[in-house]
Amino acid sequence: MNHILVHEAHNRRISSKYRLLLSLFSFLTFISLTSEAAIKLPRLIGNSMVLQRDHPIHLWGWADPGELIEINFRGHQRTTKANSMGDWQVYLPAMPAGGPYDMVIEGKNTIQLKNILLGDVWFCSGQSNMELPISRVAPKYQQEIDTAESFTIRQFKVPLRYDFNITATDVASGNWKSVTPDEVLNFSAVGYFFAKHLQEKLRVPIGIIHCAVGGSPIEAWLSEETIQKYPDLLAKTQRYQDSLLVDSIKKIDKRKTEIWHATLDAKDKGLTGVPKWYESSYTFQTDQVIQIPGRWDECGSVWLKKDFNVPSSLLTKEAMLHLGRIVDSDQAYINGVLVGSTGYQYPPRRYKIPPGLLKPGKNTLVVRVVTQSKHGEFIPDKDYALTTYSDTISLKGDWSFQVGALTQAFPTDLVTFQYQPTGLSNAMAAPLFPYSIKGILWYQGESNIATYQSYTALLRDLINEWRKKWNDQNLPFLYVQLPNYNPKQQQPTESAWANLREAQRLGLKTAHTNMAVAIDLGEWNDIHPLDKKNIGKRLALLALKNVYHQKGMVASGPILKSWKVKGNRVELNFDDQGAALDLRPENNLLGFTLAGTDGKFVWAKTEVRGNTIILSAPAIQQPAKVRYAWADNPIAGLYNTAGLPASPFEIDLSKQAP
Repeated sequence: MNHILVHEAHNRRISSKYRLLLSLFSFLTFISLTSEAAIKLPRLIGNSMVLQRDHPIHLWGWADPGELIEINFRGHQRTTKANSMGDWQVYLPAMPAGGPYDMVIEGKNTIQLKNILLGDVWFCSGQSNMELPISRVAPKYQQEIDTAESFTIRQFKVPLRYDFNITATDVASGNWKSVTPDEVLNFSAVGYFFAKHLQEKLRVPIGIIHCAVGGSPIEAWLSEETIQKYPDLLAKTQRYQDSLLVDSIKKIDKRKTEIWHATLDAKDKGLTGVPKWYESSYTFQTDQVIQIPGRWDECGSVWLKKDFNVPSSLLTKEAMLHLGRIVDSDQAYINGVLVGSTGYQYPPRRYKIPPGLLKPGKNTLVVRVVTQSKHGEFIPDKDYALTTYSDTISLKGDWSFQVGALTQAFPTDLVTFQYQPTGLSNAMAAPLFPYSIKGILWYQGESNIATYQSYTALLRDLINEWRKKWNDQNLPFLYVQLPNYNPKQQQPTESAWANLREAQRLGLKTAHTNMAVAIDLGEWNDIHPLDKKNIGKRLALLALKNVYHQKGMVASGPILKSWKVKGNRVELNFDDQGAALDLRPENNLLGFTLAGTDGKFVWAKTEVRGNTIILSAPAIQQPAKVRYAWADNPIAGLYNTAGLPASPFEIDLSKQAP
């Protein structure tokens, strides 16, 4: 590990006033450690790894300068010497899928790597919907989890780390894991279902490198070299290259957070009173009642109580408390005992109830909720119940409600450093580029909705940068278009989510890219929809057709091919992608809107002739623009008979059709 630090220091780009001191320190450290060095490998190269089949195998690491290294793998022997910095690398010839195999690497020490497979490796990156592990969607796929067992599907999970100065040569930790009922809970849900569908079709090992960070904008994954063309992003990176400034901001922000919570807790009568409001001996002192699910308009802490009855027959069964999703954080108590807590609004609340805590007859649930801004809420259309394997006790309805303390809104000027430009690129992505892969999966965009205007260019830059880093200009790049979210819109409307989806769609102009449409796989009340299986499957279909070139595959929904304006009518011609158009109207609408020269959109009447959809609207005599499925959560009724939806889109009819 010390050689990694030395090598990272060698590549550090920092302000000139620190460079001399750092160089001197690195040199002295290097001198002091070389006499003790042994062969070291990056964490990706380890037991149970999946190596890319049918592609030269790149191996690399660190050793003493000049140290001779010999590698033996499947009858192939290679020797090399570490250079003056202690770096070494070799290439083994391309090999077909198979395994398990062992590898021996010898120098002053000997490393034996076991259980190696040759197959296809996919790099899975983005933000929370790619990061989301199987454990978060467990209730939807419990049977699959219980039976999950695959020797040939493996994941390497890259831990969160960011850096604005060093281009790292290794990740902070990690190792390869095979699928078991326990280990699969930590797999990327999208990555796992993609790999599972692919492996079932191809019958070769599939490795996924899980490298995603919830909330991360696309610019966090770009290098400083790439963001040179974006002055605002470059300025942020250069600002945070001052490590003293970063440390100072961290301390200030930590203190702000601590003060806010400490002040609230000190004022909260539910925590300071005797007895405390969660204790069984306490009786709520108000008649105020709230319907759950429901919302309130206080910033601070509130306490909610619900009494429920438990039959004696359920006391011996394992029970789970489901509290849907709550804005923002919560602590849940049953009969005075804390059974679970969650620190922010997005995770589903699923709390196991300790054996012996429930009692026959009346039981009491008390939930303390801390809201950080204008309102708190138990989100509608979620589960609020106590469950066993076979029984459900609903917790919806009237709850007692008391305010513990009111306070000012949580500070909004805190800096989340892992979201800043280049930080994740340097620390998480860069160390992986030497490892050969088959392709890239990308699921990201929610954090760039407010800056959608630049997203197509940033996406193109990311694709090109990663292809350059992996030395493959045709490297497949498959990505997910954002799904539907927020309450359903029944009238034509402007939409930031639609703008971002359109920016994603335009990313298809970059060669060797494919986009999985997910406009029907979201949830109006959850930015992290549970249906990750169909997301993974749609990505796998794209891979099977466009990367593996399997015949007869229908991998996407209808794609707009051309258009014509004839008077006050617009004809849209679609490529059905191998399956006939399938129309699923909602309130007699498919989701098409027309605008005239005034830019005001109205619902369009639709007429279908084969693969052509003809649009018209009495109020529009000179059509200027067409939109389809244009809303946060739109009407989207255009599919093909393979069950795959068309992408939302916007077209300017004054421009020539593609």
